[in-house]
Amino acid sequence: MNPLKTLSAALALLPALATAGELQVAQGRFVDRDGATVVLRGFNLSQQHKLPPFRPNNDPLLFQKLAAIGVNVVRLQFNWEAYELSPGVYDDSYLDYYAGVSARAAASGVYVIVDIHQDAFSRWTLDGCGEGFPRWAIPAGTRLSEPDNGSKCWFWPLRVMAERSEIEAVFNAFYTPGNPARERYLVLLERLAQRFADQPHVIGFDLLNEPLGDAGLLAQLYLDGIERVRRHDPDAIAFVEPEMLTGSGLETTKLARMPISNLAFAPHYYDATIYASVWLGGRYEPVAARNRELAKTWGAAVLLGEFGTPSFLLAPNYIKMIYDDLDNFGDSATQWSWTPEWTPQNLDGWNREDLSVVDDKGRLRNNYRERPYARRTAGAYGSFKVNFAGLFNPASARFRWSHNPAQGVTEIFVPDSFLGGRAPVVNAPADVRCTFSRERRVLACRSSQTGVKEVVLK
Repeated sequence: MNPLKTLSAALALLPALATAGELQVAQGRFVDRDGATVVLRGFNLSQQHKLPPFRPNNDPLLFQKLAAIGVNVVRLQFNWEAYELSPGVYDDSYLDYYAGVSARAAASGVYVIVDIHQDAFSRWTLDGCGEGFPRWAIPAGTRLSEPDNGSKCWFWPLRVMAERSEIEAVFNAFYTPGNPARERYLVLLERLAQRFADQPHVIGFDLLNEPLGDAGLLAQLYLDGIERVRRHDPDAIAFVEPEMLTGSGLETTKLARMPISNLAFAPHYYDATIYASVWLGGRYEPVAARNRELAKTWGAAVLLGEFGTPSFLLAPNYIKMIYDDLDNFGDSATQWSWTPEWTPQNLDGWNREDLSVVDDKGRLRNNYRERPYARRTAGAYGSFKVNFAGLFNPASARFRWSHNPAQGVTEIFVPDSFLGGRAPVVNAPADVRCTFSRERRVLACRSSQTGVKEVVLK
């Protein structure tokens, strides 16, 4: 039986008739209630969500700090192990914690994507190097190990490759309809949707982080999962990911077109050499082009859900390559990760990963750089180009778009660091009026005339 030809597929289409939420997907873009194009930029939050006690992100100023550097979205990891202690037995304090983090994001104007997160299934799989799902959800007959997540787990994606058939068998058993743990996962989605249905800043659900296994079974899980979500939150955006190993750019997804409305395609990207703090010049652009083409055929927006690098000599070049492409096409993205618990000794604190963009003193590392971007476009996004200050040239940015006056204001975020804290000098057509808010760090441009507009700031 083709899993896409089911009642779940039909039900997944129904929410297109519902009242629009805070953000929706239309014509392959995230749009707000006025139909303006919104570009989402932000981070995945702390790696410490993967390990007991599963409750990081307690800084009361966290989201003010993030908003100040232009963040308007976070992909907030939800740990199933922390919540459902045994089948049907819940630790509601964990959900309250998670909802509290989400509420603090909303207070600073930051959107939230609920991310059902796991890596290689569970802390008891992949030789103790995985995380995410409860031990009781592991299919019978699976080889178990005591949780480790320490130094032996460095370069854990290589372990996934070496144990691929074993790990994929675990996922396939979990995906199979009739598996009790699969039903508990669907109930989990319902409980989360019920909790967040009346919170419009929670824009959607990333249904499963970095899945492995059979694409047909995975597609059916996505269909069943979003149907359960939309019983309670009909406006929720469905963020669906391809198989984990497509994130290297060396494999392409086997997922067929997903017949889901209000859909975002949410792939990841990590150059295969990055974990070793090496970049041999592999390019993100052709991978991104394939992702955009696939999303176009699905009628989906694109969110690059994860990407990142350790801090090393070529990290600035590697990250700039990705952000330049995102800006050129107006793709949304959440970099991995903002982990303020990072230390020189323990790094991110999980599997010896070293991808945090902040250090133990809250300073940005060289694997991230503040940059301007067009966060809201009144009309159709064109292209955004950033030039950082060099020895012989000042910093500048250029945004070109097709303006629709009915959609209001086009907004460009301009971080303090880009122009040394001063207000931008703006070159714009005579019919375009721009004002800069120092408090919000936003250049707002208006025009009463339709047509292609270009703004240069320097």
